[in-house]
Amino acid sequence: MFYPFFRRLAVLCALAIPMSAGAVEMVLTSEVAASHWKTQYMNEFAKDVAKRTNGEVQVKVFPASQLYNDQDGVAALGTGAVHMVWPVSVRLETLDAGLGYLNLPFGLSDEKMENACFASGLTDLISERLKSRQLQVLGLLRTADLFFIFRDRDVKSLADMQGAKLRVTGGRIFLDMVRGFGASPISMAASEMSSALAQGAIDGVLTSPAGWAEMIGKTGKYAFHVPGMSLATYAIVVDRGWMETLSASQRQAIVDSLNSIIPRQWKEARADDARLVKKMQDEGSVYRVADEAASAEWKTRAEAARKVYTDKYPEVVKQVDELAKRCGV
Repeated sequence: MFYPFFRRLAVLCALAIPMSAGAVEMVLTSEVAASHWKTQYMNEFAKDVAKRTNGEVQVKVFPASQLYNDQDGVAALGTGAVHMVWPVSVRLETLDAGLGYLNLPFGLSDEKMENACFASGLTDLISERLKSRQLQVLGLLRTADLFFIFRDRDVKSLADMQGAKLRVTGGRIFLDMVRGFGASPISMAASEMSSALAQGAIDGVLTSPAGWAEMIGKTGKYAFHVPGMSLATYAIVVDRGWMETLSASQRQAIVDSLNSIIPRQWKEARADDARLVKKMQDEGSVYRVADEAASAEWKTRAEAARKVYTDKYPEVVKQVDELAKRCGV
């Protein structure tokens, strides 16, 4: 039972070994597997930063919670043990509830986030709110436009959601949204959701195309998608104090590397979502999409969850609305 402790100790000892004279090491920790697409982008980032800095900054990627899971990794920023984490954006709510805007139903959209002006402005807004915690956000990656997966419930309307027990990722806004749809939200680890669905402990899951195709599979025969209802993201969070110790050129190399990856990742993520949905359909699963009229009904029902937030943080709503207007989205 002491294995996790010794594993972490071994990793920390490895970090203490000098890499090369004058080189700066950035520790980037993650809870997803080495095979996960996010790890692949992290590895690309590591290679690119080394190239842009002529080896002056060496990014060490530790996937699969080898060092920390994402929540603990974010908590470790500022201690020197971790310099960067890419957690799901819902994690930021625990640092500043005002950042719940990122998870508002029918809030963010691909159109907005693929607009460079809006994406950059939103990143700056988030970073400013986290400045007192000595954290900085350098961008947002696209996770997926989430939708519902059910084992044996063919949902076609809001009425079909009544009483359903749904697994969600957590966060006050997600929970309130699901309750607004007449369902009961249940928080559980992603690793448990497939077996819970198969055993009937839950009726459905709010997840991504990747979660459906790669984790749930045919157990989740029915999918129902309300476009734009819940666009999930990963936040790229860095230790602000550590960043400030770098030279201007090193900091710029990190920023430029991410700016070369993020816009492309959004487009690639959308294409990959479409591919995985088609894969599940080809295997016999049912995929339904709400039309414009139905989507309006779901949006109206989600307004209660939005209002809890917008009443409490009107200044954030105003800032984002003004940003969207300024950027033409």
